[in-house]
Amino acid sequence: MKKLIVILLAALLLVSAAACNKETGKPVENAETAPNQNVEATPEPEPEPAPEIMPAGGWAIAEDTSITAERKAVFDKALEGLVGVNYVPVAYLGSQVVAGTNHCFLTQATIVYPDAVPMFTLVYIYEDLSGNAEILNIANMPVVPVDGGTAAEAPGDEMLMGGWAYAESPEITDEIKARLEKALEQMVGANYEPIANLATQVVAGTNRCLLCKVTPVVPNAVADYALVYVYEDLEGGAQVLYVIGFAIDMQNYLPDGDAEAEIGDAIGDGTVDLGEMLAGGWQVAYETAITDELRAIFDKALNELVGVNYEPIALLGTQVVAGTNYCFLAQATVVYPGAQPYYVLVYIYQDLEGNAQIMNFADMPVVPNEDGTASAVEEMTSGGWFYTESYEITDEIEAKFGAALNSYGYLAVYEPVANLAEQVVAGTNRCLLVRFTERIPDALPEYKLMYVYEALDGTAEMLNVLDFDLGALCTYGA
Repeated sequence: MKKLIVILLAALLLVSAAACNKETGKPVENAETAPNQNVEATPEPEPEPAPEIMPAGGWAIAEDTSITAERKAVFDKALEGLVGVNYVPVAYLGSQVVAGTNHCFLTQATIVYPDAVPMFTLVYIYEDLSGNAEILNIANMPVVPVDGGTAAEAPGDEMLMGGWAYAESPEITDEIKARLEKALEQMVGANYEPIANLATQVVAGTNRCLLCKVTPVVPNAVADYALVYVYEDLEGGAQVLYVIGFAIDMQNYLPDGDAEAEIGDAIGDGTVDLGEMLAGGWQVAYETAITDELRAIFDKALNELVGVNYEPIALLGTQVVAGTNYCFLAQATVVYPGAQPYYVLVYIYQDLEGNAQIMNFADMPVVPNEDGTASAVEEMTSGGWFYTESYEITDEIEAKFGAALNSYGYLAVYEPVANLAEQVVAGTNRCLLVRFTERIPDALPEYKLMYVYEALDGTAEMLNVLDFDLGALCTYGA
């Protein structure tokens, strides 16, 4: 382990040594090393306050990270009505001025079920100019150091032997503070203010991950955050292992399908092989049929929803958490005469006690865009795409699809799941949701949106094939 120890803050020594006198441009001499001078010092005029410098992304680091009553009120207002997970604000990390204010909170999150293991998350909240507040994003806090000077999440519900685990308490105890100070004794050039105790790793002693506010010892310095990793040995000694810069810019933590960033969700109760999980922890369903059990889960989650009828068509995938997340493809019809049906993705969370609730709805994207993505049908226009009234894969549709595959000529297994949308041209363009599995050993299934052109003479050809990531469309109620 000690062979892997890397001290990354030597550069701070250079920062301190290179600090220059603002008026003369000459190096500032240390009081201990400056030559004795009998010249009486002339008092200098009081310097004007330096303008506030904003870090990348416009986020300003909070001078005071404490959870004040005002900040707690904003937090509570944004999370009002959010169930299934208890979020306790630990520290206020920073803000971003927009048309209103974006806030970044470090929180301790605990799923509501017996013996749940707490974890740490970043909760981003938007507060408008009228004082209304809503959640922008929730991201699990990265704490595990990985190659490249970055960090990933700790495993969620299962503390792996020798692995990193989120701390049960974020408190900076006197003992933790003393160990940090001991570890930093030989490191000059910056002040470190410990904000939260985030994670530990049991070795021959303990490795600890601390979130710290770091301020270089130079005039008008701007503070930033860092993850500071301290090794605490069994004899009471301590030393710094790593320091990883940590930016609170929300763009760094938006869901992007990174498997490493979703490792906590993927592990779940330890029964799922991580090698079989898709990016984001979602696993494509091996059987898409709506069983009685799945129908019961769907109905339980939507039992009080009125105004729209939702008919489940297929189970697209699952995600193992403390319980299970489900992604259903459903046909939705607003309850009024002559309403046209459309297709949605319904995300449902079922806890370990069998309770079910809606996580999110997302309109099914079917309209192909020039950048290789798809979007939902906004309105039915002449010559435009529209959702089909029937999602059934008829014998005729299947035959045309098969004929189009012959011209496409790709070695894989294609299973059409639903007939989603059409566009009337000189013939018909059709959008099908297809379960796709390459013909290679241990291949994992995926979903594709496949576009077939059916000509008036009965022939068919493949127009386009787009990737479809069901996990990317689940915003978890945001």
